[in-house]
Amino acid sequence: MKTIVLGFVLAFNSLTAHAAKYSLEPGDAVLTNCHEIYTRGVVKAKVDDGYTVHFPKNAGPIQCPPFRWHAEFVLPFQSVSEYSLKFLGGLKRDILFQVGEPVTFRVDTDRRVVKTKASIDIDAQITDISSNGAIAVKLISTDPEAAATFWQWIGGNYVDLRHKYLELERDKRSR
Repeated sequence: MKTIVLGFVLAFNSLTAHAAKYSLEPGDAVLTNCHEIYTRGVVKAKVDDGYTVHFPKNAGPIQCPPFRWHAEFVLPFQSVSEYSLKFLGGLKRDILFQVGEPVTFRVDTDRRVVKTKASIDIDAQITDISSNGAIAVKLISTDPEAAATFWQWIGGNYVDLRHKYLELERDKRSR
């Protein structure tokens, strides 16, 4: 019984420590995490369990309700020119991503948008990288189906470099 109680105490302490990891203030630039797709915004106010975040008109598409965000889904935003994705504590070679480089996303298609393919490759160029390892991109692909899928799922958002959409790109760069 003591072990179970101790387990609950430790779990609660780790949750409260995680939520208090960042002390964000109104006006701070942030990324909100929605399924490893991040939308850049600005903290408008602190609320009990997180923040109210304002997003610019060109943000999105936002696949999660864009009003109140729990603290665990809000990260401070800082732009960097490159990011090194580390694997297995240094046992596997790091993969470097830099602003201006091309990347390829492989996205499962929505049958309402693309009827002929189960997945589609989207070529883009990195326009910004956040310090937490998420990239913003601009569309390079000229294929209309790739463009439609891009604007449906990625658009003006940041995508975590560990996201399944970038698995093909990580494999390509790790060779």
